[in-house]
Amino acid sequence: MDEINQSTVSATLGSLTQVQPARMRLIGVEVRVGSYDLDNSNYVSIRDLGNGMAGMFSGIRQAPLDDDYQQIRRSFWLVTDSQYKKALEDLSAKRAALEMRQHASDVPDFSKESPATEIEAHVQIDAGEELKSLARDISQVFKSNPEIYGSSVDIDFRSFYTRYVNSEGSNFTRGRTFFKLQISAQAQAADGQPISDSIELYGNTRSDLPATDVMVSRARAMAERILKLRSAATLEHYNGPVLFEGDAAGEVFAQQFATGLMVVRTPSSDDARFEAFFNQMMSRLGGTSLVDKVGGRVLPEFLSVSDNPRVSDYKGAKLLGANIIDDDAVPTRETKLVDHGVLKTLLSTRVPVRTVPHSSGSRHGWGPAPSNLFVTSDKSISAEELRKELLRRAKGRGFDFGIVIRRVGGGASATFMKMAIAMGQQDGQATASIAEVYKLFADGREELLRGVELAEMPSSTFKDVVAVGDAPIVFTDEFIPRVGALFAMGVSAGSDMPIVSCVVPSMLFEEISLKKGEGPFPNPPISPSPLAKQ
Repeated sequence: MDEINQSTVSATLGSLTQVQPARMRLIGVEVRVGSYDLDNSNYVSIRDLGNGMAGMFSGIRQAPLDDDYQQIRRSFWLVTDSQYKKALEDLSAKRAALEMRQHASDVPDFSKESPATEIEAHVQIDAGEELKSLARDISQVFKSNPEIYGSSVDIDFRSFYTRYVNSEGSNFTRGRTFFKLQISAQAQAADGQPISDSIELYGNTRSDLPATDVMVSRARAMAERILKLRSAATLEHYNGPVLFEGDAAGEVFAQQFATGLMVVRTPSSDDARFEAFFNQMMSRLGGTSLVDKVGGRVLPEFLSVSDNPRVSDYKGAKLLGANIIDDDAVPTRETKLVDHGVLKTLLSTRVPVRTVPHSSGSRHGWGPAPSNLFVTSDKSISAEELRKELLRRAKGRGFDFGIVIRRVGGGASATFMKMAIAMGQQDGQATASIAEVYKLFADGREELLRGVELAEMPSSTFKDVVAVGDAPIVFTDEFIPRVGALFAMGVSAGSDMPIVSCVVPSMLFEEISLKKGEGPFPNPPISPSPLAKQ
């Protein structure tokens, strides 16, 4: 059962637009009948899909807010009873479907893990009034920029207290607090091209976020950059070396490579066409898993990747993915994922696949997800040497400049929207303009560009990293789990998107394709902003 206290505060131009406190209790029940080898999970009936998403979340119900033992017990009984009946029906249908197959999988449906117990205290924080003042102060920045037609500051504060128990002897209680602050702004160039940018900041406590004056300065710098972008040059086409510096390296690694480091099992079905459709959908919604690449090279030989949930900070920077036990009550541990470029294993839950038979202690929310990812290198060079190498390789391609990307922009929120757009597109591609990209010339001069998009960047692109920097940064963002977890009973009661921290150096790629964003674009506003008359 999850007890959730939440406050949402939004402000625009120094005025509050939303103050929404909320409190709820959610019960999440998973019932498995059968055996570890064969149970009711990992199965989807086409008939059930006709009922929409409701069947997938039928094990989640609201619980009474009062501490009334009898009422809470009754709520658990009702959910468990309905889930047990559904589990019996699913197991019977699954057995019938498997009997019709000549080559049924012999991989167990559920892995055996040792029982574990972990008790954490309930953390309670009241940050309501402070959040209101913070949202007003930051959003006030955009009031002096009438050319920016849309801006907002949104702050979410959530406090979770989870109580978990299963029939194998495992149990835990876990208290967590979570802050997310997002600064967003939108404008248009003279030709109508949309220009947008956003900054996302995360923390477990208010002290994890920067001081108010620092965030105001960052908002002001973002506004100035957007105004410059309105008249900045664009780039028709570029295919060559690209340097991802700082946060940009963290963004592309988290969104383009790390999404493949989890393994989600394809569920069986009473319709053989479903599995083909499922894999096709997974390919569109965030990329396919690297499960078929285990034992093969996925990165350069000088790079390695590990996931370590047991580390809580890196050189004084807090790692928000730190945790001791996962949502399956499996103790977490360090997992070496890539060793000198070779993929060794993937992160998993208690749902086995042929190459990963046991849990890595990585279920967070819907399914497997990383916690703290560390990218380490056997060789690294300074920021100045990276730039020189970029220019040298660009010159070899016939360019008198190199491309430096400092922020891709949008984070997980933009990624989620691109996934939704991709579902409706025939080619499955969805792009958005890069937030901060520059031409770098040999004399050190930089030219800001607008309307530049990543044409394509599959996980295989990371094999073409030719050099990395010697000063890794910590990039933290929400992580979008693969939708396949929904079909494997991988839903906990109050799970939001997991938070992952990535320790990543700047990365120089041998070849990245960039292109100019294409219209049609909406016309700019006809009348001036009312703010321009103040």
